[in-house]
Amino acid sequence: MNATEVIQLIEDAWRDAVYPGDSKIFTSESNDDEDITRYFCGTTWRGHEPSNLRAHSSAFTFFTPEAFHYWLPAFMIAAITSPWEADVILHYIPRSVGDGYAAQRLLLFSQNQKLATAEYMRWRIELRPNGSYDERKALAVLERSA
Repeated sequence: MNATEVIQLIEDAWRDAVYPGDSKIFTSESNDDEDITRYFCGTTWRGHEPSNLRAHSSAFTFFTPEAFHYWLPAFMIAAITSPWEADVILHYIPRSVGDGYAAQRLLLFSQNQKLATAEYMRWRIELRPNGSYDERKALAVLERSA
């Protein structure tokens, strides 16, 4: 699958995703000292500049499962369209899908969203076959949850 096809798959899978609500953006146990809530509050997962997402990439650590589910497509699309601008996002995406919180997060994903995320991982693996440990781990988690 090429980049355009992966983006289309992501967009189709999240087309009807529901905004999590302003109170479900940031975990209550943490302090939002990077303005993650202010940046994402009231936005959709569409139309984010890769540089803005990179500036708020700590969201991967502090997003609630609902927020992670809702805004993940924005980060994946930014990583595909502007990998140099996305920078650290390229590493955070597979790590956040393959970490200890993945099971809780993936419960919110539809089958099509899991498939689109898996296809993103496959696309990244194809680009970097020798440097894709995190992507392979995330793909295995996605395949087990399907």
